[in-house]
Amino acid sequence: MIVWRIIRKEFLHSPLSVEGAKAWPGRWHSAGTAILYTASTESLALLEKFVHLALEFRVIPHVKLCIELPEAACVEVFEDVAKKLPDWRGADPTAARAFGDHWARHSAALGLSVPSVLSSSERNLLLRAASPHFEALNIISAEEFLYDERMWKGENRATQKRPLRKV
Repeated sequence: MIVWRIIRKEFLHSPLSVEGAKAWPGRWHSAGTAILYTASTESLALLEKFVHLALEFRVIPHVKLCIELPEAACVEVFEDVAKKLPDWRGADPTAARAFGDHWARHSAALGLSVPSVLSSSERNLLLRAASPHFEALNIISAEEFLYDERMWKGENRATQKRPLRKV
């Protein structure tokens, strides 16, 4: 299985580090839980990272990582293991964090496939650093990039005057 991850270039020395997740909470974990967020597609990885970027990061080099999971690794599916999780997509991520923390502590699987809040038809994969398969993750490629300037149109619109087009 192939997954994708976006990191800032300055962190390329440790591309699979879970230190960020241990320091700050996310939708599916509390601070202190050692998991790695990845996405099932390159475009979803770009989008998931982009929504968390402040404007000043538009000129910071990033790296796209294409990562191969070991064949023997097990990936659980969120819908199969979460029978009753109230509103995991809501603004309050408390229930999703508790679920993810419990999964990370008690599952034997390397990964958990969860739906993306940003794109309901796409999946993110949480990877447990405690899994024996975590060390066998294989980075197939690491490609440097900058986010396309057109993604920052909110900033551009304030400084550029363009004629309105009739549709």
